[in-house]
Amino acid sequence: MTNFEIPADTRGRQHQASDPNQSVWVSANAGSGKTHVLANRVVRLLLQGVAPSRILCLTFTKAAAANMADRIFNTLAKWTQLPDGQLKLEIVAAGAPVPGNRELNAARKLFARTLETPGGLKIQTIHAFCERLLHLFPFEANVPSRFEVPDDLHQAELLHRARRVVLAEANSNKGSLSAAVQRIIEECGPDFEGLIEEAMQHGSILRVRWPHEPIEILRRSLGLTEGRDIARIEREMVEDGIAPGRWDDLAVLLDQGSPNDQKKAALFRQAALSYASSRSEGEVAECIDCYLAIFFTDNGKGSKTQTLLTKGLLQKYPDVGSDLCNEQERLDALRAERKAAATLDRTRALIEVASTIFKRYCEEKAARGVLDFDDLIEKTLALLERSDARWVLYKLDAGIDHVLVDEAQDTSEAQWKILEELTGEFAVGHGQGQSPRTFFAVGDEKQSIFSFQGAAPQMFDRMRRRFEIRFLAGAQAFAHVPLTLSFRSATGVLAAIDKVFEHGDHRRGLVGVGDVWMPHQALKLPLPGLVELWPLASAQPDGDPRAWTLPLDLLDEQDPVNLVAARIAQKIAHLIDPSSGECVHDSATLRRRPVRPGDILILVRTRGDFFEAMIRALKKNRIPAAGADRLELTHHIAVLDLMAAGRASLLPQDDLALACVLKSPLIGLDDDDLMALAPGRGTVSLFDALQASTDAKHTVAVGKLALWRTRAGGGPFAFYACLLGADGGRRAMEARLGPEAGDALDEFLRLAMTHEGNAAPSLAGFLNDLSGIEYSIKRDMETGEAAVRVMTVHAAKGLEAKIVFLPDTCGMPSPRHDPKIFKLATKVPGEETIAWSPRKELDCAMIETARERVREATMEEYRRLLYVALTRAE
Repeated sequence: MTNFEIPADTRGRQHQASDPNQSVWVSANAGSGKTHVLANRVVRLLLQGVAPSRILCLTFTKAAAANMADRIFNTLAKWTQLPDGQLKLEIVAAGAPVPGNRELNAARKLFARTLETPGGLKIQTIHAFCERLLHLFPFEANVPSRFEVPDDLHQAELLHRARRVVLAEANSNKGSLSAAVQRIIEECGPDFEGLIEEAMQHGSILRVRWPHEPIEILRRSLGLTEGRDIARIEREMVEDGIAPGRWDDLAVLLDQGSPNDQKKAALFRQAALSYASSRSEGEVAECIDCYLAIFFTDNGKGSKTQTLLTKGLLQKYPDVGSDLCNEQERLDALRAERKAAATLDRTRALIEVASTIFKRYCEEKAARGVLDFDDLIEKTLALLERSDARWVLYKLDAGIDHVLVDEAQDTSEAQWKILEELTGEFAVGHGQGQSPRTFFAVGDEKQSIFSFQGAAPQMFDRMRRRFEIRFLAGAQAFAHVPLTLSFRSATGVLAAIDKVFEHGDHRRGLVGVGDVWMPHQALKLPLPGLVELWPLASAQPDGDPRAWTLPLDLLDEQDPVNLVAARIAQKIAHLIDPSSGECVHDSATLRRRPVRPGDILILVRTRGDFFEAMIRALKKNRIPAAGADRLELTHHIAVLDLMAAGRASLLPQDDLALACVLKSPLIGLDDDDLMALAPGRGTVSLFDALQASTDAKHTVAVGKLALWRTRAGGGPFAFYACLLGADGGRRAMEARLGPEAGDALDEFLRLAMTHEGNAAPSLAGFLNDLSGIEYSIKRDMETGEAAVRVMTVHAAKGLEAKIVFLPDTCGMPSPRHDPKIFKLATKVPGEETIAWSPRKELDCAMIETARERVREATMEEYRRLLYVALTRAE
């Protein structure tokens, strides 16, 4: 930030934002120095004599907290060594008044004072703060005194165990739970597991007076009275209008008309036959579809049929035409009520199953003294909302006087409530002492892209107004400071961003209602910026169909995904070629230098086909690539090979597991080796055929398997440590799969060690637990000096690069990605419920409204994702 002259106006805004004597809300564009301003504010608070223990800095991620702490402590450490003149300039640059000798001496002591003060400077995520608070006040919060917060794997294991126990109970008993499971399976089929996982994300609703209150709220919201179920409504459809006894007579009458009339006559007869055959069993559902098809299009599921009787019959039988019209109106109202009842019925089944699993999950947590992230927020909010919250806050290191929130746009609604409780008395007086108590928030609602983690971008503007009203009402200073100057991107890039979002609809979801767009300004005016638009790649018409003998996963070079990946890889190969003359500006040396692989960032919206194709294309062109930013551990080929090795060691007669491990790098046979062994083995197992073979490769494989079998009775960590270490497994894995496989291998060994710490060591138990969970690991991609980084926009939040590729900006959110479960807003404030919609044609009006709301929110986040991606260019 010191390589270019910062305008006086921006300096003034930065100093106003870091002023420790007033509360400030900062709305900042991407790359405008948000963390720099926050760090300066903390430094100025310390310079003013505020005890480090009375300052609380909250941010969204651990990485952001570490970055913030690093900036502050680096600044304070640097000050310990500066001469007076230079230290004075540094303090003034931070926005503080010109210091005297006494202030200079105090500034040099801040580093030691901040480190040595009991309690210290608190820079942490809000979840870490909640965990600390609950550990201090377990009795008041009604939590275990030595509770633990599970990691992702432990939490996944608890959920998996709870689901397995509940489904086993439903399978063994024939009660309401079993009926509910069967009802869900009938509706969703193979999507059962995914549906339950989606339902578990609504834990805040599932835990409300389990499980009846959400159902009653839904019933009231749908306008259904007690007893109005599907069976009763369908019986009214059939029997309370035109009596079934008249249907044959109407069919005879309609036979006199046109072919359309005759079609309706056939439907009347079919409905009458179905009614007669099902009436004896007390069911009328079988004739419903036929009967509704008379009055509505699309087999009774569409709109009203415009012509119920042709003109000739209508003139001849006007009373019949009137009866049919009245029946159509009656059935239309009942159709809407039946949709609502179907929604209630299937949602009741889902809530019963999901609530039972959630209840079991809570019992599993309680038995182990575990609180997950949602528990931390819920328990902390309940603690602070109690009447003795003032005492709790006072006992928390004798109180907190200054709260600073980074990335405020990613704060959830419940987290905002915690912040309101923490700062509740800040605006009603100075409290203890004469110094003001302040609140500081910095964020950019245009960069709120974590709604799946609870972020509420609409709260950013709402909370700014709420805090402003509260502080001004208490006669406390409160300022709203916009920061628009970008220290990251060049003018050309920023001009392109403003051009993309200059259309009013494109800004929807990026700025609050009534707020104006803040145009981007560049600090690096002398530097050129380039925005390239490439021609679109579309599917090419096929020539001769590919031979059916080719592998199904054979790459099609003309597929748009592979075509674009190859183009980008070729462009990158040109950029990093020293002979190409391509250069970038180095911010450290202020000189031009050749392009390095670490200067390049490729951003995608999702880890789909293109993500894999891009990494594959980079490797094919021998371009250093950092690999995937997130590894789905149990789907990684290296882990699958290790799991196959464990299963083959425990049960060599498992032909599939044995075949997998034989082809893995751990043994190294190829397709030809297996074809020479497997097809002609007759009825014997693959293992028996392998033992009987005289081939030298097969003999080596038998020896390895025999060695592994002698170790299989021990713990999983010892088994895999020997397999990867002394046996050379790691070397073989990385030789074939690349060095990025090392992350998966290391994490796999860590899980094996964790398993032995939590249970009796068992290779079989470890493999069984691992096969039932989804577990992913994040890889550090912040430093990319030696490799091209390919990552999602979500993972790239906070990162930057000299050259950024955005290859999939043409795809739009698809309706097929709509959720199956919708959160419904009800007429009563504070009440929420959910509704399950497996198929659109069965939706009631409330779900249609909820679906449109979800789609609009998805489009808004899509625009924010594009904004974040466009602003990563340094």
